[in-house]
Amino acid sequence: MSNQPRTSGFREAISPYDEQTHSTASTPPSYQQWPEITHSVSPQDPADMSFAGKHGPIGDISVSSPGLESIPASPPERKSARICGLKRGLFLLLLVAALLGAIALGVGLGVGLGTKRKNESPAQVTTNTTTPGNSSDYLVGGALDPAYYSLEGAFNGSGLALASQSFGSGEYGELVLYFQHHSGSIRWQRLTPNNGWLGGSASEVVATDAKNSTPLSAVAYSLNGISTWHLFYVDNSNRLREKINSNATNIWEEGSLTGENHLVLDADQVGMQACWYGNDYGDVDYKHSPLPDQDNSTANSTTDSGTDVGMHLWYASGDTTFQQLGWRHGDKNWTYQQEWDDKNGHAGVGCYSWGKGTTTYVMMVNSHNTAEIWWKDTNINATSTSAHPINQWTNSSVAINNVHPSTSLGYTNAFYAQGMDGWITGYDMVWTSENTTINGSFKVDLRQGIPGTHLSVTTLPDQSGGDSLCVFYQTEGSDIMFATRDLVQGAWTAAALVVPDS
Repeated sequence: MSNQPRTSGFREAISPYDEQTHSTASTPPSYQQWPEITHSVSPQDPADMSFAGKHGPIGDISVSSPGLESIPASPPERKSARICGLKRGLFLLLLVAALLGAIALGVGLGVGLGTKRKNESPAQVTTNTTTPGNSSDYLVGGALDPAYYSLEGAFNGSGLALASQSFGSGEYGELVLYFQHHSGSIRWQRLTPNNGWLGGSASEVVATDAKNSTPLSAVAYSLNGISTWHLFYVDNSNRLREKINSNATNIWEEGSLTGENHLVLDADQVGMQACWYGNDYGDVDYKHSPLPDQDNSTANSTTDSGTDVGMHLWYASGDTTFQQLGWRHGDKNWTYQQEWDDKNGHAGVGCYSWGKGTTTYVMMVNSHNTAEIWWKDTNINATSTSAHPINQWTNSSVAINNVHPSTSLGYTNAFYAQGMDGWITGYDMVWTSENTTINGSFKVDLRQGIPGTHLSVTTLPDQSGGDSLCVFYQTEGSDIMFATRDLVQGAWTAAALVVPDS
C-alpha cells in the first residue's frame, strides 16, 4: 500500500458543505420570469464556483442583434416584395430576432433546469464533503477521500486488538497491542511493566496482506505451560485469516482458519470478533484483573481452569448477516455454528464468554443502529422455560440506542460503544440473562473518536495494587490514543502511542 496524505481530526476530517446560494438577476422583459433556483456547490469545485460568480440559473444570458439597426432602408422608388403584408426585409429581420430569442430562452431553460436536476438529486444532499449520501457512515479514513490516508503513524481507520503478555511471567501490566501501520502491515507494540511501550517497527510485523482498515481480534491463553496467541484479520481478498504464535516457537504461523476460505463482506468497515471460550484463560499462574462479580481476593486465582476451552468467532458475511464459528483446543478445523440475520455487518461485535455450563453473551448492532445484548445459558442440567430457554440465543430486554452505524464494540468490566456524536461511552453491565440491566454509564471524555474508529478495551492490574480501565482508539487518524482511568472512579488521562514511521 502506498503512502498517502493523512487525515485531520474528527471535526476536520468530515466537515460540512459551505452552501452557496446563487441569486437570480432580473430577467429581460422579453423572457419569462422563472422561479429562483438555489443549489449548493462544493468549494472543491472551482469550475462551479467560477460559474456561480458569472451567471445565475437564468436571466443573465443576453442575446444582442446589432444588425437590426444597421440595415439601410430600401430605395423609395422600388416597390418591395411583401410577405404576410410585411416587406420582405422587415419580415426576415423579425424572423431572425424571433429565432435568436427562442435560442436564448432555450439556453436559459437548459441551464436553469439542469441546475435544478442537480440540486434535487438525492445523491447531492449530504453533510460530508467527501462522499455522497449516507454511505459515509460505513467509511473511514482514505475510503472517504484519498487525502485522508496516513503518511505516518498508524493507518487511518486501523483495527486494534489487545492480548495479555503476562502468562507465567509473574509480571503485572504487560500487554500487546496489534494495529495496522500506515504502510498497511499488521504490527504489534508491547506495554512493559514500567508502563513503557516497545515495538511497532518493521521488526514487529505479523502480516503484510491485510485489507485497508481490517478489523483485528486477538485471543491469548496459557495451557500446559505454553502461552499462545491467535490473531484474526481480513486479507486484501476479503478472506478471514488466522495467525498463531507461542512462547514455544516465537514464530507467526498460519492457523487452520486461513485455509477454510471464509469470505467476508466486501466493505471498508466490517464486523469481526473472536472470543475466548473457557474458564478464565487457562493455567493458574495467569495474572489478570478482577472479573465481573469477582473481588480482588480471587482475582488472580484460577484453580478451576478446566480443560474444555476454545474460541467463538463472528464475522460479517453480508450487509445484514453474520456467521458464527467455533473451535476447541485440539481441533484441526473450525466448526460452523449458526447464522445471525438482521444485524449491521459494518459494526463490530462484543462478547463476554466463559466456559461450559455458564451463560455466554454477545453484543451486536441491528439495522436500526441499536446495540443488542444476546445471552445463551449453556447449563444443560437446568430446566428450560419460555422465559429462560437453555442452550438457545435469546435477546435480552436491554439495548443501547443511537450508536454509530460502524461502531466497534468491546467488553472488559464495562461494555463500550461509540455514539453518533463520536464519543466513546462505557456501560456498567449487570449480567443476569433475561434480566440483564445497565447500572449507569460513563464517557471517555477526553476526545471524540474519528467516526467509526476501531477500539479495543481491557482492564489492567497496576503496581499500586489497584486496577485501571484502558481504552485504545483513534482521534486523528494516524494516532493511537491510550486512555486510562481507575476501575471505580476518577478522571481519564491519555497519551498517544509513538508509532515508528518505518
